[in-house]
Parts: sequence; C-alpha cells; structure tokens
Amino acid sequence: MKIFHITLIICFTILVSCEKQNKGTVISGLSDQLEDTTTVIKKELPIQDNECSIDSLAMQTTEYNKITFYTEDNLRGSGVINLSINKSTEIFNMDKTPYGKILVNNEDENVFDIKLPKVIIAREIIPDSEHRVFSFDAEEPNSDKNFLIIYINKQKKLIEKKNNNFVFNPWEKYIKSAFIQLTPEVPNTSKQELLYWYKVLEIKGDSMQVKSIPKTDCDYIEEYKNVTKWIKWKQNSCKLINFNFCY
Repeated sequence: MKIFHITLIICFTILVSCEKQNKGTVISGLSDQLEDTTTVIKKELPIQDNECSIDSLAMQTTEYNKITFYTEDNLRGSGVINLSINKSTEIFNMDKTPYGKILVNNEDENVFDIKLPKVIIAREIIPDSEHRVFSFDAEEPNSDKNFLIIYINKQKKLIEKKNNNFVFNPWEKYIKSAFIQLTPEVPNTSKQELLYWYKVLEIKGDSMQVKSIPKTDCDYIEEYKNVTKWIKWKQNSCKLINFNFCY
C-alpha cells in the first residue's frame, strides 16, 4: 500500500511538472513570436524622428500570401485614398521606377497576387476576396496631374490615376466615417470606456467630441453605455485612438 501511494505521488509530481513546463513553453513561444514580429518591423522600417512607437500585435490588420499588413498611428498626407482594384495595378517609386504590383485574377480563390515586400505598413489593406480593402494615406489627388501620391512603408509612392478607380477623403471626413475605439493613451479614460465604440461628433485640433454607439450599430460591439465626452485624440501627427469599420 505504501509503495502504491509513493508511486501515485511520483506520477502526480511528474504530471504537474510537465504541465507547467508545457504552459511555460507555449507562453514563451508566443512571446518570442511577438518579439520577432516587432523586431522584423523595426529592422525593415526603423522608427524615424517624431514617429509613433510600434506595437506589432495591435497594429496588424491581416496576413495574405505570406505578406503581413499593418496599419500605423502616424497620420500622413492630407487624407486617405480608397482604391477599387479591379485590374492589375502597378506601384512606382517617386522617380517612376517600379516598386510593386497588385495583380488580379478573378478566376482564382485568392483574387489578388500581391508583389510587395513581406512587411507592409499602410492605412488599411485587407485583400481577401470578401473585403478587398486598399486604403492608403495620401496627398490631395490634384497635387499631381497623372499620379496619385500614396504612402506605403512610411514613404511616398505613385499610382497612375487613369488606370484606377479611387475615392479620396480628407482626414476629418475619413475619421468621421469610421468607428472609434479609445486606447490607454487617451488621457482621463476609464477601463470601461476602452470597451465601447464611438462615433465622432466634432473635431477641434487635437481634441474631438465622441459619442458611444449601441450594439445594434455593429455586430462587433460587445459593450455599451451612453457616453458623450471630449477627448485628446492625437499628439502632433500621432493618433491616440483606433479606427474601425464594420465590414
């Protein structure tokens, strides 16, 4: 009987030890993965002066054909251009040399064959066949006669106007079209207020008035309480809030 009890104790100890080790391995693996992702971004696209810090987990929008897409907190240009890409599109550097391509094959499950670097930072790119979102920070379309000036990986790039359908929204119009989520960077914000989604009522410089929206406005909304308040939404060109859309 004593031998049986001792055997049970040994087995239980080994089991607990293995479980702890496995949990530790999983947590360590996830931590290493996130650290590696952030390291890749910082290596490929180092932070420049007066830029926002990088949070790779929060800023990632999607992965598609081994390319990882990120948004960013820096607001660039005069607003946002939304491209409707229905045929193959070429992207150029500012000196007109080729930078990349977005090829279209409507007969394939993956409609877009994207020829771009493996890490891409743009306002919002979700290239799967259901969403087809291609949004870029951009300069006013009339700033160049023949090309749209957009921002990819913190740099200006060119896309021909004549071959593309696009809509340009100045920053204020774009922001008011989005749902807003507050972050811990917004001063005087409670933990509960971080859970709500908001619409923008008014923008005055670095301040904006927001109003929470009910769950019925979007399936992604999980918490609601009637809140209307003024917040500090940006510091210079660095936004302190997140933009969301109910796709």
